[in-house]
Amino acid sequence: MPWKPRGAPREVTEPKHKREPRIEHIVEGLFLSCPVCGMSRKLDKSGRWAKLRNKEIDIVKGRVHFGAFDIDDSYLIQVRDCSGSRGHGFPVIGGYTIEQIKNMPEYAELVAELKAACQNILAKLG
Repeated sequence: MPWKPRGAPREVTEPKHKREPRIEHIVEGLFLSCPVCGMSRKLDKSGRWAKLRNKEIDIVKGRVHFGAFDIDDSYLIQVRDCSGSRGHGFPVIGGYTIEQIKNMPEYAELVAELKAACQNILAKLG
């Protein structure tokens, strides 16, 4: 593409053709949205992606749950190693538990938001 000065009129091109979906029918999925942070994940890990594509299913993970976070020992704020290469993720190298951050002034706003969110959830659930 030849150089053009800034502000020069652009060439009119046709819009790109949209790719057709690989699956012609609508596939519904149930997702669980976290009431505290808003992140969502698939409710039932059933291997549907593999089933739709006729792949072998090694393991079915089952239903997602809220009990994976250990209130006493899990890090609410994690310190992770971000210097790794692609494909290795970000391994946890430390962090702060709920007990530790409730007395740290730099996280006071985060603790207040977490308390308010939990109180709202408890009020709705009864």
